Amino acid sequence: MKTLTGVVLLFSFVSQGFTQGIIQGKVHDAQAKEMSFANVLLWNKPDSSMVKGVVSDESGNYIFTEIPKGEYYVEVHILGYAKTHSPVFSFLGTEKNNLATIILVQEDQNLEEVTVVATRPFFELEQGKMVVNVANSISAAGLSVIDVLDRSPGVMVNRQSNSLSVLGKNGVVILMNGHRFRMPMEAAYQMLAGLNSSDVEKIEIITVPPANYDADGDAGFINIVMKKDNDMIGTNGILTIGQGYGSGYNGNMSFSLNHQGPKFSWFGILSATYVDQVQEWEAFRGNNNGFEDISIETTTDRFATRKAINYQAGFDYKLTTNTILSGLVSGYNNRWDMTAPNVTKSNYSISPDTLFRMTTVEINKWSHIMGNINLQHTFQNGQVISTNVDYLTYKNSNPSWYTIMNYDESDDLIGSQEFRVSKDTPIDLWVTDLNHSMKMGKSVSVESGLRATFSKFTNTVVFEEKLGSDWLIDPKFTNDGLLNEDILAAFSTAKIDFDEKTTLNAGVRYENTKTNLTTVSGEKIVDRHYGDFFPTAFLSRKINADNLVQVSYGRRITRPTFNQMAPFVFFSDPFSFFAGNENILPTYTNTFKTDYSYKSMLFFVQYSRDKNVIASFQPTLDEESNTVFLRTENLDQRQTVAMMVAFPLKITSWWETQNNFTANYQRVNSELNGEIYEVDQKGIQVVLTNTFTLPKKYTIELMGNYNSPTINGYFNWLSRGFVNLGIQKDFEKSGVLRISCNDIFETSQLRWRSFEGADLEFSGRLKFEKRVFMATYTYKFGNNKIQGTRKRKVGSQEEQRRVTN
Repeated sequence: MKTLTGVVLLFSFVSQGFTQGIIQGKVHDAQAKEMSFANVLLWNKPDSSMVKGVVSDESGNYIFTEIPKGEYYVEVHILGYAKTHSPVFSFLGTEKNNLATIILVQEDQNLEEVTVVATRPFFELEQGKMVVNVANSISAAGLSVIDVLDRSPGVMVNRQSNSLSVLGKNGVVILMNGHRFRMPMEAAYQMLAGLNSSDVEKIEIITVPPANYDADGDAGFINIVMKKDNDMIGTNGILTIGQGYGSGYNGNMSFSLNHQGPKFSWFGILSATYVDQVQEWEAFRGNNNGFEDISIETTTDRFATRKAINYQAGFDYKLTTNTILSGLVSGYNNRWDMTAPNVTKSNYSISPDTLFRMTTVEINKWSHIMGNINLQHTFQNGQVISTNVDYLTYKNSNPSWYTIMNYDESDDLIGSQEFRVSKDTPIDLWVTDLNHSMKMGKSVSVESGLRATFSKFTNTVVFEEKLGSDWLIDPKFTNDGLLNEDILAAFSTAKIDFDEKTTLNAGVRYENTKTNLTTVSGEKIVDRHYGDFFPTAFLSRKINADNLVQVSYGRRITRPTFNQMAPFVFFSDPFSFFAGNENILPTYTNTFKTDYSYKSMLFFVQYSRDKNVIASFQPTLDEESNTVFLRTENLDQRQTVAMMVAFPLKITSWWETQNNFTANYQRVNSELNGEIYEVDQKGIQVVLTNTFTLPKKYTIELMGNYNSPTINGYFNWLSRGFVNLGIQKDFEKSGVLRISCNDIFETSQLRWRSFEGADLEFSGRLKFEKRVFMATYTYKFGNNKIQGTRKRKVGSQEEQRRVTN
């Protein structure tokens, strides 16, 4: 804790001796009326690139801070007025530059409004991140955000475990508008599965996050950027309705309202999803128990229904010109129901074969509410200080029922069993933070902050077997747990502009973690207390207008999620169980990355080394009962090298392609089930998107995606791929209609297989959904030029990944 305090005090003392350079001015109309909520853009004169954008306040004032030395001009525009520019001026980067008042002149009111649409590529690379422009994808219409992630470069969606991986690594952190969701990964997954892609502007994949983000997550961050509108006082809304069919009915609805006033603004979003699915499951296991060879085959049709509601509402209130008070409430309810008739054949080399027919009924309910209060103040010298207080609560209820009928080789009934398992996991979190940013000297910007997170959850699992008419508790699988975890963190980052072309962004973060997991009766299961430093560094060099090079380094940690540590058990078949593991250790990762861009071509190389890798679904065989437990385990070491190249190609005036190629190499060294093994795997991912622009505002999009095998500890995820097609008709003011068919050839499925020569051989597949046909209609109403909701820090959104299966 002394180290934590020292970092912040050192920053505070050093920062007092520096001043902040700013560019500011006013916007009036021809009658000298102050123009509020005008779009004010700062442009770099040498390369005509936009540096920053702000909105004028109710007095027509605007201010730009943290601007390096250079030549600039200011552009102002607002609906109904002609676009206006300031003269070009030189800025030394240290002074306060007061520009002359910019006068706006009204346009001819008889002119019809002209809409200019700029189309961005579906995939593009920005500094330190890959960007997926969801709003530009026709075939993404009507899908969930999870479906869009499933087709993104380097991302793999595991629908069995409700989890995500990036470049073959599972420690993914979910962000919303740049700020982390503090929710279980399973809960975050289900929230994204119920979130309509029509509400999303873009998705950012950040593999080396800077120090001002939490150090958790070896795979980096996935940032979901919600849509926002343009700038002017008023009220508007968006209504999107989607209807479709795959193996069952698919329907979704999204409705949003947004109001911008001179001092008080508010917004609300409500979305609902209903999906019926028939999933196909096949699994095989082979082993020798020391007496004979055994093989077990399982086939299942899983009839599943998902019902999800997501909601969010918030406000911004200007207490003064420079002080904003904000509040936010968000949450969701997500229910998953499944009935799965299961046929399991057990073949023995010596003993008689048997047949089991098992029916599983499972309900998985997640509910969540988050409340946030945010206060932000901007000082006259450009310094910004903000604070958050958040409270989050989750409730997860996951009961399941199993009926097992046992038959002999002659198909005669030998016996039957009934089991039921209840799992209840309430979770509570308090999060508070304090952040400060300022300019130091001529070309140094500094941001620092403190954060405290206090987490508490209970996990109660009751396993019962029916004997006669009575239900008896089985103590072998019945558990309860109480977890308390406190994380205290401090960070400081500095951005140094050596010249107009070279920038260094470096920082360090310190996190102190205390984790205590006990039984409800007080018996200790896990008691850990540790602190670590996590440095990051980014060096960027703009060689010329077409060439940019960046190198980066980061150290990160992936803590075990709450549900990975909590005891639980679920049946996959009569001989296979999913279970928790309280002995999981955190993963430490060091990552080195180089990015290069030439015009619109993008390229990166990344190397990472992980210690104590957290790997899901690792098998452990109980030879006495011939039962396999699938748990999360630690692998000793993993090394990953990944490369990506992406480029657009304009074939004709009406046909463009976006081409993304990712290659990776992984080597894993570990010991599991008494076996010492070293395995490596080469892999590729290819994403090709073709866009055809046709007359009368018709557009066609054809996308193909292929993923080669990847390592998951004791086994491989095998190759998978799919082809999607979408057609769009823009009716302009009447709305936009999109029709799509996803997984046209029904090739998208999750497959797995153990490594050749393993003592425990297993393989299988899960086909999550058949091809899906969707029709989606989006209609905007009201004043669709109003200002979108303010992007701001929501402190608790830094923790919302950590309770996961």
